[in-house]
Amino acid sequence: MSEQANGLIKQGIVQYQAHQFEMALESWQQALLLYQETGDKRRSGAALGNMGVAYEALGDYAKAIECYQQHLTLAIEMGDRRGEANALGNLGNACCALEDFAGAIEYQQQRLAIAREQNDSRGETEALGNLAFAFDAKGDSLAAIECYEQQLAMARENKEDRIERKALKSLKLAYKYLANYEKANEYRQQQLSLLLELFLNNKNSDFLQLAETVYLNPLEDFAGADLSIFDLHYVDLSGADLRDANLSSVDLTLADLSGALLSNANLVKATLCNANLRDAELSKANLSGADLRTKLPRANLTGANLSGANLSSAYLPNAVLVGADLTNADLKNADLSGVNLRGANLNGADLSRADLKGATVENVNFAGCLGISEGFKTELIEKGGIFD
Repeated sequence: MSEQANGLIKQGIVQYQAHQFEMALESWQQALLLYQETGDKRRSGAALGNMGVAYEALGDYAKAIECYQQHLTLAIEMGDRRGEANALGNLGNACCALEDFAGAIEYQQQRLAIAREQNDSRGETEALGNLAFAFDAKGDSLAAIECYEQQLAMARENKEDRIERKALKSLKLAYKYLANYEKANEYRQQQLSLLLELFLNNKNSDFLQLAETVYLNPLEDFAGADLSIFDLHYVDLSGADLRDANLSSVDLTLADLSGALLSNANLVKATLCNANLRDAELSKANLSGADLRTKLPRANLTGANLSGANLSSAYLPNAVLVGADLTNADLKNADLSGVNLRGANLNGADLSRADLKGATVENVNFAGCLGISEGFKTELIEKGGIFD
């Protein structure tokens, strides 16, 4: 009979993993009856715990709590502290799902106490995480932070990388919620350090996959970050916040940076050949010596440093280059139609065969420019261009 019941337990696990929750529940109910017939309380408790999980998957939290409470009663009767801890943890999670946060906190605190009593470090870190989540859901961010900090310390002591990464993310978000951006940034910097460590050990890995591993969000977590060591070719950073980021000498070939925020970013000698920079925000970015043979329509390059940049055959219609430094830039065959160059410095730039149709050139310094015919020079002067 025990063998039959054990088989049903295993069968239920397979069914549960296949998302066949009703079938899994049925298998575990049958196993429970067999264990009860033989008076096997320990295994009856385990079956009840499994049944509770199945009921939760089916959305029946009342039934799930009933199973967990029966499991808890059996565990207490037998003096099974580990079973008691498991039942308490399950009860806490179910209460949290029902928004009974006071109940969730009480159960998780009891579970935490047992884990500490049993020197169960894994159970302790898990209980701390669940307790923190309950405090967070209740709106007690300070209590949640205290739990997350304890969890982080334990994870590092026990070298539990996955828990460490999750704790760092939770702490960053908790401090953000409290508008303590300095502390939030401290934890973000620790996430970035983990990302760098992973990259150095897995140089062939996908950058965004590594970032996901440490719970970094490219849309908001890379502002001000030093990304100069990473290989970012082909990477999708569309809409990413990269303000003040260090991307000097980085390979961004064929990267998608459309709509990305790159103001004040350091892109000195970066390779952006065939990257997508449509609508990108690059005001005051340092792009000196960068390879920009790519598409930059409507990009905002106000005040950007593009000295010595390679923009040959670049596509920049309607881009904003107000006050930009384009000294000695290579603009051969570039499409500059409709570009706003007001106040820009193009001293020594090569404009051979560049298309400046409809461009705003008021107060633009064209001194020493190459590829400008006398007739075109006259036209530019009439529009406000300066040739000293």
